[in-house]
Amino acid sequence: MKRPILISLMLLAILPLSSCKKFLEEQSQTDIIPRTASALNELLIGSAYRSTSLQDFMCFMDDDIVHNAYTPETRVRFGAYTWQPETAILPEQLAGARTWGIMYPMIMTCNMILEYTPKVTGTTTEIENVEGQAYLLRAYYYFMLVNYYGKPYTDRLSDPEQDLGVPLMLSGSLSLEGKPRNTVAEVYRQILSDLDKGIALMERSGTNNNLYRISHIAGYLLASRVNLYMGNWQKAVDAATNVLNRKSTLMDLPAWGSVNQNTKPVVDLRNPETIWGHGSPYEVILRTNEEKNYRLSDELLALFETGDLRRTIYISNASSIKYPGLIYSDKVGHTFRVSEALLNRAEAYAQLNKTGQAASAQLALNDLNTLRKKRFSGASYQDLGSTGADDLLQKCADERRRELFNEESHRWFDLRRSGMPAIRHIFHENNGQTLTYILQERDPAYLLQIPQSVLDNNPKLIPNPAPAVRSGQ
Repeated sequence: MKRPILISLMLLAILPLSSCKKFLEEQSQTDIIPRTASALNELLIGSAYRSTSLQDFMCFMDDDIVHNAYTPETRVRFGAYTWQPETAILPEQLAGARTWGIMYPMIMTCNMILEYTPKVTGTTTEIENVEGQAYLLRAYYYFMLVNYYGKPYTDRLSDPEQDLGVPLMLSGSLSLEGKPRNTVAEVYRQILSDLDKGIALMERSGTNNNLYRISHIAGYLLASRVNLYMGNWQKAVDAATNVLNRKSTLMDLPAWGSVNQNTKPVVDLRNPETIWGHGSPYEVILRTNEEKNYRLSDELLALFETGDLRRTIYISNASSIKYPGLIYSDKVGHTFRVSEALLNRAEAYAQLNKTGQAASAQLALNDLNTLRKKRFSGASYQDLGSTGADDLLQKCADERRRELFNEESHRWFDLRRSGMPAIRHIFHENNGQTLTYILQERDPAYLLQIPQSVLDNNPKLIPNPAPAVRSGQ
């Protein structure tokens, strides 16, 4: 089959036919070829950026969420909350059940755009802007995939050069059939390469995209996150500094005024520290009675100190109010925010301090305190200090948890890269009984299962070890 036919079939599978006709030139009944940078831009918007739910149920797996009480609803979230294998629940009730099937088509779209940018007409600025976005989006999707399905890069008991990650697909081909998993290290190398190319193209194009579009600043923030996860401390510092040199505005919670979840949500394009907004709010907003019977854990709530305004502006009735309570078409599910750049850099500085760079300790504290000054009431604020390298790293971890809970799987990823500790979840049954479900230290469930339907279609994919069916105690 010729490549143009592959492109045609994939586009028709992803996009409405009317949308295809609007920006693609028909060459024959089977071949549809993009001819202009504008056509590629519309393809990017329609098929490489997502508006569907993706990270389904992921927040129910970490230690920031607990079951509050019995509710006579279907137990859709039960499987994720108790870390059950696919054999014990319906496949669509797995955490991340939709992730593989949604991210790979978006990656294929990015691949097609990258293949066609040398062939289309348009200004250099237009072409480089679209090409840069495609590289950055592909980097982001592979970063999420490898952190869902592969072991942490810095896992002390394994080797990223040997650990299985996800298949790297770098062409516009539709088929994953016969493609084995690349190693974690190979996937990370591709992510870094895509980030370097995407950032350079976006900066050179000089186009100021709106916040719905990924930008070179978002690329630098992702680079700081990637290098932090890899243990490249100085590179994480440098990338975060590149973010802060370009955008450093923080939410000013002391001047926030009255809390209104719908008009002033934290995760929103109107937040002054937002760098990029993406995804669907449906995957994070509690909509059903079952979902509303989960709340933030006492452990998380206890981390908020006196005077920390996040305790009321981010939280109400032990539930997150970072997102609007009502769904509107212009809302997003996730954002890259300036606060993460400070947190990434603080942790990287703290790690450099632990390696012997003593001056980095104060730099880490400076970043933490810069954030905290915008999070506490003036009368209550006090600068953080540190009693040693391990204490400083714990302060960084606690601040990440306070700031980033219920966002973009941050807490789940932080647990994975900090040793995959044991977690206990309490579940309330209808007879008043409470059962305890345990995720053991380094449990197989710290890696998501590749869907069985995907494994059936590709015998070269080695599955992750399946966790055992869990019974409450």
